[in-house]
Amino acid sequence: MTLSVRRVSPIEDRQEMLDILQRNFGSVQERRFDWRHIHNPAGECWSWFLCDTNYATPVAMVSVFPRYMRLNGKTMLGGQVGEFAVDASHRSLGPAVLMQRTTFEPVERGAVTLCYDCPPHDQGMSTFVRLGMSPNCEVIRYALPLRSDEYLGKRLGRGAWMKPAVGAANLVLRMRRALPRTAGLEIAKFDGCFEDEFSHLDEVASIAHVIRASRAANVMNWRYREDPLGTISMPTGTTGNYQVLTARRAGELLAFVVFFVQSDGIASLVDLFGIEISSVGNDLLAAVIDICRREKVSSLHGFCSEDSELRPLLAAAGFRPRERNARVVTYAKPETQCGRLLQSGMHFAFSQVEVML
Repeated sequence: MTLSVRRVSPIEDRQEMLDILQRNFGSVQERRFDWRHIHNPAGECWSWFLCDTNYATPVAMVSVFPRYMRLNGKTMLGGQVGEFAVDASHRSLGPAVLMQRTTFEPVERGAVTLCYDCPPHDQGMSTFVRLGMSPNCEVIRYALPLRSDEYLGKRLGRGAWMKPAVGAANLVLRMRRALPRTAGLEIAKFDGCFEDEFSHLDEVASIAHVIRASRAANVMNWRYREDPLGTISMPTGTTGNYQVLTARRAGELLAFVVFFVQSDGIASLVDLFGIEISSVGNDLLAAVIDICRREKVSSLHGFCSEDSELRPLLAAAGFRPRERNARVVTYAKPETQCGRLLQSGMHFAFSQVEVML
């Protein structure tokens, strides 16, 4: 067995890339391919095949997707590792480590300042363990139950006698302590295109010693308005939609929240961002919870790292920590300013938007 890595183009090698993605991740890859690989506002992705001389087709693939990030208050170009697809015939540590090393290439040649990966489990961390690398942070899933119907139905059955139990449990859930509201704040649904005020908010909300994704308007439009699968949440075909709420005072945008409500009764906080977030964030969360209750959502989920401003907000709203959603492992040249900043202990303000691709 002789293995080699070669760079591929999402235009010239499109079908081969789709073939290996569909073999490993399912059949919905084509609808999102161009949006994800070519039309990204941060630039075209970098992708590589792993080839084995004993096989006619590539046996593995990995990509690095460029992402605008805010590092220490400034915008820079980073890259997020994704599409780590390895055919069953080659799922061993050797090929995986070779592909993981390949993802460092855009950093080594200066195309991006850093790259990061978000392995969700120990198996995904094994390549980094072999390379002597450790996580910079962990992203934890938090859950807020809103209705007991499904939970009690699975445990007590669907008999007529269960209805009073469900009603009583739902009443208890509705009686949770209400979050305080901020005077003079206007919370409204936002259905339009993201414009310059969101880019301005991205600038003014940037602080030192923090790393996070950019919320510039062009990035937001690409992610939430142009995604061809913006109405599909899961490979199983569960439908849903992004909803956006803004918080303003005297017309000025202070913060926003993006959440995804699925047809199976589950909702997720994708992003909650802005200034005065310790108070304004409470109002936005309260509004999301109200909407989810009206839409009969059974549970609302949030995702954040330990350093995120979201963590105390989620705790105050009654969310409880569940399992680890992802580890975040970064790579930057140690001798660069970015490398030195990471070594000095940057705060990773990561939520679902930084992890999802």
